Amino acid sequence: MMRSCSRFGAASRRCACWAILPERGAAAAKGCWGFVVAKGLCAWLVVALTAHALWAQSEEAVPDPALDAAFQKLVVLELGQDLGAFAPIQRAVARSHVDQRVRVDLEKRLTAVLRGPATDLALDYACRELALVGSDESVSVLVPLLSNVRLSYMARYALEGIGGAAAGKALRDMLANVEGPRRVGIVTSLGRLADREAVPAIAALLAGEDWELTEAALVALGRIGDKAAGEALKQFVPAAPEVARNAAADAALEAAASLARQGERNAAADLYALLQSADAEHFRAAAYRGLIELNPPESARTIAAGLASEEPWRRVVAADCLCDVKDSSAIGTIAAAIPDLPEAGQTAAYASLKRVSHAAIRAAAWRSLQQPAEGVRVAALEALAASAVAEDVPRLAELTVSANRPAERDAAFETLRTMPAEGTDLALLDLLNRAADLPPALVRCAFARRSPVFVPAFLQAAESANAQTRLVAFNALEIMATEKEADSLIRLLCKTPAGEEREAADRAVWMSCQRIAEPALRTAPLLAAMARADEAGQSALLPSLARMGGEEALAAVRAAMRSQNAEVRDSGYRALANWPDASVADELLEIAKSSDVPAHRVWSLRAYVRLMSLPSQRPPQETFGLLKQALELATRAEDKALIVTRMGAVRSPDCLTLLLTFLDDAELKTAAIPAIFELAKGLSQSDPEPARAALEKIQSRTDDPVLRQRIPRVLRDMELRRQAGKQ
Repeated sequence: MMRSCSRFGAASRRCACWAILPERGAAAAKGCWGFVVAKGLCAWLVVALTAHALWAQSEEAVPDPALDAAFQKLVVLELGQDLGAFAPIQRAVARSHVDQRVRVDLEKRLTAVLRGPATDLALDYACRELALVGSDESVSVLVPLLSNVRLSYMARYALEGIGGAAAGKALRDMLANVEGPRRVGIVTSLGRLADREAVPAIAALLAGEDWELTEAALVALGRIGDKAAGEALKQFVPAAPEVARNAAADAALEAAASLARQGERNAAADLYALLQSADAEHFRAAAYRGLIELNPPESARTIAAGLASEEPWRRVVAADCLCDVKDSSAIGTIAAAIPDLPEAGQTAAYASLKRVSHAAIRAAAWRSLQQPAEGVRVAALEALAASAVAEDVPRLAELTVSANRPAERDAAFETLRTMPAEGTDLALLDLLNRAADLPPALVRCAFARRSPVFVPAFLQAAESANAQTRLVAFNALEIMATEKEADSLIRLLCKTPAGEEREAADRAVWMSCQRIAEPALRTAPLLAAMARADEAGQSALLPSLARMGGEEALAAVRAAMRSQNAEVRDSGYRALANWPDASVADELLEIAKSSDVPAHRVWSLRAYVRLMSLPSQRPPQETFGLLKQALELATRAEDKALIVTRMGAVRSPDCLTLLLTFLDDAELKTAAIPAIFELAKGLSQSDPEPARAALEKIQSRTDDPVLRQRIPRVLRDMELRRQAGKQ
C-alpha cells in the first residue's frame, strides 16, 4: 500500500512541476499555449489522484454476508457435509484472479482458518484454496502444518502453489526437522519448485539407506536440473545400488535435458556419456539421442556412426534422429555414407530419408541398387520416390518390368507411380510411345499417375499385340478417356473379340459417351458406328448402345433383334435385356412368354425381374403380382431363386405368405429364408403379427449365423414397440 502511495505521490509531483513550466521563459511568450498545457496536465493529475484513491479503497474488505456465512460453516467442516455451502468461496476464488482486493481478503480469511480452532477437513480445504490465492504472507502460517502427520501433504501442496523464495526457504528450513514420509514429501516439493538452493541438502540424502527418501532425492535433483544437481547425480550414478539404478538414470536424463536447455552443454554431455553404460537399453538409447541433439554440428557424424553400429537400439535411435535432420549439408554427408553401411544400417537410413528430396540420396540409392541384398535394394528404391529425377524413369521402368524379385518390382513401380520430379510424365510417355512390345506394368504405372497426357498412349496400347496390355489399357481408358476419345474407342470396340477384353472396351466406350455434355447427343457416335459397322462390329456395339437408352438406340436394338445374322440377333436380345429403364418391360415379358429360343426367354425374364425390382411409384401389391407372374414363367431353379430374392424387397403381406410356402422347397429354401427375414423386418411396424410369426418360423430353420443373431434382435425390438404402444 505504501509502495502504491509513493508511486502516485511521485507522479503528482512530476505533474505539478510540468504544470508551472509553461509560465516561465520562452513558454510565456507563446501566450495561451502554456495555459492550455497546464490545464491538460492538471486534468491528468486529477485522474491520477482519483485512481490512487480507488486503489486504496480496493484493498479494504467489502462486506459479503454470503462469504462470511460460508467461512463460518467451513471451520466446522466434517465428512458428509454438503460442499455446496462453500460455493461463495469458490466464486470468490474465481474473482480473485482479476481482483486484487478479493484475493487479499480471501487470503486473510483462509489464513485465519489455519490459525483458529478448525477441523482437519477445514484446514485441508483452506490449504487447497491457498494454493490458488496465497502469497508470501501465507507461508509462515503454513510452516507449522509441515510437521503435522495429517496435514503435511496439503501444506506442501499450498506452498508449491504459492512458490517463490519464501516458500522454498520454508521447506528447506523444515527439511532437517521432519522424518519419514514427511521428509520425503518436502524433498518432493523442493524438486517441484526446482529450488536450486536445496541441492546440497538434497544431495546429502543420497548417502542414506532409506530407499524411498533416496528415490525422492533423485527425482528432485533431476527436476532441479542445474549444474550442482547434475554434478551430484554424476557422482551418484556410477556407484548407485541396484535398487536405485533406474531412478538414478531417469534423474540423470531429466537433469541432462534441463542443462541442455540452459546452454550447459558440457555438463549435459557428461551425464549423457555416463548413461551410455547404463544397464537398461532404453536409458542408453535416450542418452544417445541426447548426445546427438546436444551437438547439431556433429550430428551428421554421430548419426552415421550410429547407423553403422552393430547394436540395433543405436541404429534405431540414429535413424529416428535422421528423420529430424533438416540441414541440407548434413543430409548430404549422411547420404554419401549410406552405401558403405551394413545392410541393416542402409535399410534404416533409406527408410528415414524416403520423404526427403536430395541429390545425394539419389546418388546413394543408385549405388545401393548395385548390391545383392534384397532389403537394401527395396529400401533404396523407396527412397528414390522423393529424390529421383526424370532421367531416372527408364531405369526405374526397366526394374518395374524385369527385376528378379517381386518386392523389387513392386518398389520400382511404386516409386515410378509417386515420384513428383518435373518431367516424369513426359519421360514415361516417351517410353510408352517408343516401346515395341509394351509391358502391361508400364501401362498400369502410367494409369496410376492419373495424368491426361497418357490418354493417347493408352489408345495406342489398346491395339498392342499383348492381350494383357490391351486389357490394362482399356481399364485405364474407362477412367481417363473423355468425349474426344469416343470415336477412337468405338473403332477399337468394333474389332475387339468377345470376352473380358471386349467387356473392358465396352465400359470404356460407355464412360466416354457419358461424358458428352449434351445428353441427347450421347448415342450419336454409337449410332453412326452401327450404320457403318459389319456384323461383328454391330454385335460389339449393341451392349454399349443399350446402356445409353433412348428411342433411337431402342430402334437400333430392335432392328438387330430382327437380323438374319444369329450373332447380331443374339446381341440385340442381350442389349434389350440390359436396357436401363422399365420402358421395355412389357416387351421383355412377352419374349419371356413366347420366344422359341430358350436363351432369349431366360435373358428377357431375368431382365424383366430386374426392372420390376427397381424403385417405382407402383403399389407393393402390384409389384408382387408382376413378380409372381414372372415366377410362374420361370423354369430354371436359379431364375426362381432370383425372383424369390427380389420379392424380399416388396412390402406386401401376401408376398410374405407366398415366400413362407417355399420353406419346404429344397430348391428355394436357401433363397427364401433371407428374403423372408428382410420382408418381415420391413413389415414389422405395419403388419407386426404376420411379421413376428414369419420370423419365429425361420428362426429355427436357418443355418446362417448372421441371421441367427439378427432375428432375435428384430423380435426384441418388435416386442418393445408393442409394450410401448400399450402404455
